[in-house]
Amino acid sequence: MRRAAFVGLLLVMSITPADAAWEYTRWGMNEAQAVTASRRAVRSLPAAERRMMDTRVEYRARGVFSVEGLRMNIAFGFDTKTGGLACVSGRGAAAQGDVLRQRLITRFGPPEFDDQDARSGEQDLGWTTPDKIDLVITSAGFTLLHCAPGY
Repeated sequence: MRRAAFVGLLLVMSITPADAAWEYTRWGMNEAQAVTASRRAVRSLPAAERRMMDTRVEYRARGVFSVEGLRMNIAFGFDTKTGGLACVSGRGAAAQGDVLRQRLITRFGPPEFDDQDARSGEQDLGWTTPDKIDLVITSAGFTLLHCAPGY
């Protein structure tokens, strides 16, 4: 009985939001930590190039993410009060959309919604747990917004 309870606890711990993050980063990292975690694939932006995502999140770093056949431009958004990593945005070529979709499904399971417009072919996928993830794939490319819980 104890062993079953211990195994169950390990399974629950393995899917907690604290483990959720974007690839090599963890939610709440500061800008320098996120840049370092990227192995310098991402760089901090000068003040003139920073932009607000909304009233709570400012994009302060950007670069390229490339792994296992996937390549996309990314931007890191940080909470304006705490300075912690809150969101990651990505854009890439249309041919990369399926690669990213499969990567997200492998990591987070099937999307909670997966809508495809019959006329345009645009596909809209989304997850709300453990993180908030929106992926839109069109014939022109894909757009990703992956945020920590609460953003």
